[in-house]
Amino acid sequence: MSLTPVRNLQLHQQIERVLHVQGNYRGGILEMAMVVDCAFDRETIRQLCADVVTSCKKQSEVFRNVRLNMVLWGKEEIRTQPVASAYVQMGIFFDDYEQEAAADGHRQGKAVVRIMEYLKKFQARSKLILLLTPDKETFYQIPDEDKERLRQALGPFLKQKLILLYPDEMESGTALFMRSCANP
Repeated sequence: MSLTPVRNLQLHQQIERVLHVQGNYRGGILEMAMVVDCAFDRETIRQLCADVVTSCKKQSEVFRNVRLNMVLWGKEEIRTQPVASAYVQMGIFFDDYEQEAAADGHRQGKAVVRIMEYLKKFQARSKLILLLTPDKETFYQIPDEDKERLRQALGPFLKQKLILLYPDEMESGTALFMRSCANP
């Protein structure tokens, strides 16, 4: 899975929207986070992350000296590692990456609320957060009792900084927020 020219343009538009939100990025060195769902296999995520970083660097000079935090989102743990974007672009970062095996083909125990609360706590300085996940359907299986926690985690600012990338589409964090509000 790699970025097609159309998806690349969509990504550029989403990034521009995030960077021009009132109160967000206003020059200097950009700090961003890239969240990787560990359900991806190594080669797919290596190529996708390289494409995303290359796309960002082609988009703007802002991304030349970006501070990149790679967040590996697993079933049991969430790990953050600062990394040079060139390592991601060349694929070196993923040399030690291990895909998580899913039980019976399903990603059970994945808590979207947990990753959003983590991002709100530990990536609040990031001006742009890209979340890459291979399974949109599982991503939206949020129990009703957790929807309020999700809304609290996304507000007031995380929803504006977040871009969700799925295999066939992408959407803003605001769309996720609106979807969680649709069925309170």
